[in-house]
Amino acid sequence: MKPISLPVLLAAACAAPPGKAPDSRPAAPWPPPPGPLRIIVDTDAANEIDDQYALSLLLGFPERFRLEGLVAAHFGRHGGPEGIERSFREIHEVLRRASMEGKVRVCRGLPPLDRPDWPRTRDGVDFILERARAGTPADPLWLVLLGPVTDAVAVLREDPSIADRLVVFWHSRSSWPKACTNFNARNDHPAARAVFETPCRLILFDTGTHLCAAMEETARRLAPRGPLGAYLHEIRSRKPDFMTDRKGFFDLGDAAALADPSCARFERVQAPSVREDLSYDFSRRNGEVVRLFDVSRDRCFDLLEEALRKIAESARNPRDGSP
Repeated sequence: MKPISLPVLLAAACAAPPGKAPDSRPAAPWPPPPGPLRIIVDTDAANEIDDQYALSLLLGFPERFRLEGLVAAHFGRHGGPEGIERSFREIHEVLRRASMEGKVRVCRGLPPLDRPDWPRTRDGVDFILERARAGTPADPLWLVLLGPVTDAVAVLREDPSIADRLVVFWHSRSSWPKACTNFNARNDHPAARAVFETPCRLILFDTGTHLCAAMEETARRLAPRGPLGAYLHEIRSRKPDFMTDRKGFFDLGDAAALADPSCARFERVQAPSVREDLSYDFSRRNGEVVRLFDVSRDRCFDLLEEALRKIAESARNPRDGSP
């Protein structure tokens, strides 16, 4: 299949579909089935420090997550053209601290759809397409997007036939039901608007602001848990705001909900359209999606602590390279 150029993807993403629910939107599977989930994690890891917490949890439960790869994502104008490379390096640092460098494939994602002038590579998009095409509706690829939704929109626009073999799990954390005004959406307006109108199995992680922890708690619970746990506590010193009791570890909730779906509350809703100012338009119905609107703060941190313990034990007693 001939790759679609970025300008063509942008034009498709901005096109307004008819104002009715698309019959072709496949149902999003939630709660997810027990057993291992095939996942690729798409992360703007260099933007903040909560992605590192989420990645650590995901790395610590190989019996639940069949991690097929990681994709480094941009973080809009905040990261600029070098954002993807910075995320790429940060992902490798997390893997190194987990004694897993070289054991997980790492690719680079696309820049924002409206920035065709930024450096770009197709390795992330091609990898997601390959792994989605290898799945089935009963055993789909879960694309866990902790940052912008750019790469999900790109692969679905390039090959719509994968819609029933790909689950788009996006950290949206919006001002529901008013607006999709969150950091991830603002970093790529066209992609954020398009994902609501693109037939796909869409799950919105629309919560997580309350996932806060004091420095004392991460020092006590995480820092002693091997090199990766020490790193998660250490990176809080990067900015004064990261050291306050109000610091949120938002993306940790995505990983926890996937590891233990019982810790999250959800609803099935009709997907609205998203206007240019990112406000929701519920007069346009785009098919049913799943919206996670709450997650247990305590369960999130308990699962993270357990994951770090398992990763540290595996590093001390390596057998097959798995945590």
